[in-house]
Amino acid sequence: MNLRLFLLSSLLSLLLFQDALQAQVAGSAAPYARMGFSSRGMALGNAGSAVVLDGEFHPYYNPAVLAFSEFYMAHASYAALSLDRKLNFVSVSGKVGPGAGLGFSWINSGVSDIDGRDSDGNATGNFSTSENLFMLSFANRFSPAFSVGVNLRGYLADFYDGVESSFAVGFDVGAIYRVRPDSLSSLAFAVAIQDVKSKYEWDTTPIYDLDGTNTTDDLPTTYKLGASFSRENLFGFKTVMIAAEIAIESMTFDGEETYTVMQNGQLVTVSEPVELNKSETHLNFGVMLQPVRVLKFRFGVDRLGLQGVDFSEIARPAAGFSVEYPVQNVLTLIDYAYVFEPYTSGMNVISVGARF
Repeated sequence: MNLRLFLLSSLLSLLLFQDALQAQVAGSAAPYARMGFSSRGMALGNAGSAVVLDGEFHPYYNPAVLAFSEFYMAHASYAALSLDRKLNFVSVSGKVGPGAGLGFSWINSGVSDIDGRDSDGNATGNFSTSENLFMLSFANRFSPAFSVGVNLRGYLADFYDGVESSFAVGFDVGAIYRVRPDSLSSLAFAVAIQDVKSKYEWDTTPIYDLDGTNTTDDLPTTYKLGASFSRENLFGFKTVMIAAEIAIESMTFDGEETYTVMQNGQLVTVSEPVELNKSETHLNFGVMLQPVRVLKFRFGVDRLGLQGVDFSEIARPAAGFSVEYPVQNVLTLIDYAYVFEPYTSGMNVISVGARF
């Protein structure tokens, strides 16, 4: 595939789509599924859609990265959050052929010790919520430089004992074009679409009988355009990597439009259902510095607002490090990241894993 054609068509599609969107995506369902994946990705500012450096990528950001796998990798992460929230990650991935990769990932989230109250304000006891995202990923390289991948997403949510759990399926698709300017450098460009057709569905009739309803909460679809550059032996570091991406989160929902018309000589207010769009455009940016074989540092910023939200309103700066130590034929991994969250205290994310 021609690199110039790939970049121009991707950029044009993204800009045309952005121009057609408006409003904001705040308050949409399953926010945990858009917080990133593990300490490595979060410390890099979640700018992972074009990251192809082995050991640094994850199919959560773009399934096409799996086609560049050279090893097998497994890891688990735990995030310590405020406000009784929990966030956990598990992932296994690796190559399944000379140009293909396969992976499985799981994100678990929830809130505990929620104070339940009835309509009169009387305590009804504490309850908790549980949300899970399961991902099955596959990617294939159609040439040494070009890969395409797909994530199949399964959402399972349980919010209240009297309401049946919600299970729904969505998918991601992505593509990457990688070039090597020389033997020490790698340059990659990517496009990805996340959460296509993803949604929650609820039926509250078991609780409210005839007053209950069937509700559908669509998840925002995210459109990404990313790039990354890595080079060995640069500025005294063993490896340096820079990654950036533009991400548009958008969703469509049913709304109501109200306007005034003249009927029989009188002004009358009329309401009619309309389809509304919400969107936000973010810039994600990250840097990885590896001074020696066993140590890596990462710095990044997630969600710098470009459209639909102020530039720094929901920005999430992050920093972290990794210690990688070989034990026989296995590379053991310990990762840490600290993520600054808006409006609350920060998040500590710890990961352990192995590459083999």
